[in-house]
Amino acid sequence: MGKHTEWRKLAKKARRKRIRQKLAQERCNIEEEVVRYFILEQRLRENSPSYLLWAEEQRLLEEHQQVEEDRIAKEAHLRWVEVEQKAQEEWQILQVKLKLIREECARHQALIKAEWEREQRKLKEVEEKKLKEEEEKLKQQLLLKEQLEDFIERGGHIPKQLQKVLETNPNKPICPFFKKVGACRFGDACSRNHQRPCISRILLIPNFYSHISLDQSMESEYGSDSLEFESHERYSHFKEFFYDVLPELEKFGNIKQFEVCCNEEAHLRGNVYVEYSSSRVAMKAYRILQGRWYGGKQLNVEFCGLESWKNAICGEFHK
Repeated sequence: MGKHTEWRKLAKKARRKRIRQKLAQERCNIEEEVVRYFILEQRLRENSPSYLLWAEEQRLLEEHQQVEEDRIAKEAHLRWVEVEQKAQEEWQILQVKLKLIREECARHQALIKAEWEREQRKLKEVEEKKLKEEEEKLKQQLLLKEQLEDFIERGGHIPKQLQKVLETNPNKPICPFFKKVGACRFGDACSRNHQRPCISRILLIPNFYSHISLDQSMESEYGSDSLEFESHERYSHFKEFFYDVLPELEKFGNIKQFEVCCNEEAHLRGNVYVEYSSSRVAMKAYRILQGRWYGGKQLNVEFCGLESWKNAICGEFHK
């Protein structure tokens, strides 16, 4: 039973194989027939006048298309060459411009550098000149100091630097009030010329003497404030001041004149004038008194060129 079943399986399998082979052979035959038919049809179509005419038209069309494509490609190439040539020319022009710009920038930078170097040289020269001037000024100051020491201590000649008159407005008329009293209510801002000697026998100490009666105004809403002070009180106060400062001032040398201004104007109030016997003594006093303190005030000593004590007295004083 088992052997017959195995045999039947093998027989069926062989039968299916033969059927498949037969069908495959039939398909191959059919395909060969179809191919032979198409080949025959192709040969018949290729040999037909209409196909030959169509083929010729297609060949001419393809040739024309190829020619047209070649022409378009050639024109495109020519345009590209033209554009490339133009771009190369523009690039060359641009390179020339850039070269000119670089050269101009280099020249400009060179000019800037040269200008900076000139400025640096000028600054250096100015600095050196300033340094030389300072050194020369220092030498002049040291020389002047030595000359002053020689003039004050050893009786030498007056230094040439001090043998001149300082002027505030050289080309303007002389201020008559300053010429009389050595002071002006407008100070150095006066429109006229103030002449002040560098050295003289007379020293001016502005606002040296002070008293409450001088500090108050001459006139007020209720009358004169100076009436509150008796004249002998002010005189007593002045005597104390006089005998206090005179010994100090006489330490430097003989005093010929000692005057105190009792005018209440700000530029004259309490001004003290001291006339020494010589300019040497006055210079010695000036050197020591300048910048000293008295009564809570720092002294500012000046040389004064009064021509006459009589002319310096105000006309109202005699009234």
